[in-house]
Amino acid sequence: MKRIGIILILLSGMLCRVSQSAEYPQAEISNGILKAHIYLPDKENSFYNATRFDWSGVISSLTYKGHTYFGKWNDEENPLPDAAITGPVEAYFPLNYSEVGVGGHFIKIGVGTLVKVSDEKHADLNSFPIADLGKWKIKKKADEVQFIHVLHADDYSYEYRKTVHLVADQPTMVISHSLKNTGKKRIDTFGYNHNFFVIDNQPIDKGFELTFPVNVSGVGRGSGDIFEIRGNKIIFKRVMDESETFACKYLEGLKSVKDFDVRLDNLNTGAGVRITGNQPLSRFRLWGNSKTVCPETYIDLKIEPGEEFSWSYFYEFYESDSMSQ
Repeated sequence: MKRIGIILILLSGMLCRVSQSAEYPQAEISNGILKAHIYLPDKENSFYNATRFDWSGVISSLTYKGHTYFGKWNDEENPLPDAAITGPVEAYFPLNYSEVGVGGHFIKIGVGTLVKVSDEKHADLNSFPIADLGKWKIKKKADEVQFIHVLHADDYSYEYRKTVHLVADQPTMVISHSLKNTGKKRIDTFGYNHNFFVIDNQPIDKGFELTFPVNVSGVGRGSGDIFEIRGNKIIFKRVMDESETFACKYLEGLKSVKDFDVRLDNLNTGAGVRITGNQPLSRFRLWGNSKTVCPETYIDLKIEPGEEFSWSYFYEFYESDSMSQ
């Protein structure tokens, strides 16, 4: 009976998450060069209220010199709740999923306390009932939004801060973070940014490429057909069917902070973005479909009780002089 009750809660939560609403809490920020719209966490009416991704910093659109960089990438009428999201969103591996049994509570940073519904290994696309959302506080300025998420649990508690800031007089966005461990046990996890880029709303084709500061290697779904690695570049070879996806689970060669430097160019329109970070990558993955390219940047988080860790991502948007013919 306990398992049935948990499943009913889960189904109820999923129905709630896929409900359509025309109005969601959001903020518009600008530095006169960049303009971004950001959805805000809200207990009753968040644009995103599932359990895979951090609820803060969900960017619905960002524009620079008439170019657009984020937007809807999933055309399904009823997409999975955990896929119905936009922008450079982040996710964190659960802190204590393996420590609790079915019906027990586990923690996901930026989401809250969740209910474990089965003995299956944790999977990103699984949805879970939310037992405690924690407390969100939001501070808005003309050129930035700061999100503060506080969660208190028995052993794992934290204060998580994320700020999306548009740098004055520059085409640069900074996403800065701090995570303070206010609990009894060590926080030992990893986080990643999915970076759902939708550049100028164009389908992925030969005009798209990724560039790294060093040579890289790796294989995966679509390797050699949809995409190809050539030295320090990943190039795309053809127009994709809407049902196709591509993926590279491990991209080798990125070992230091200096290697955390990737450029994504849409040579068809000249729009580009450079992503850097101030912490070393623990892993780099690539995923995408016919509408989005997702360079997924991973970092490790190991924080003792009472300690705090900070990290930042930097997005430099630009317009290239060279365009594909």
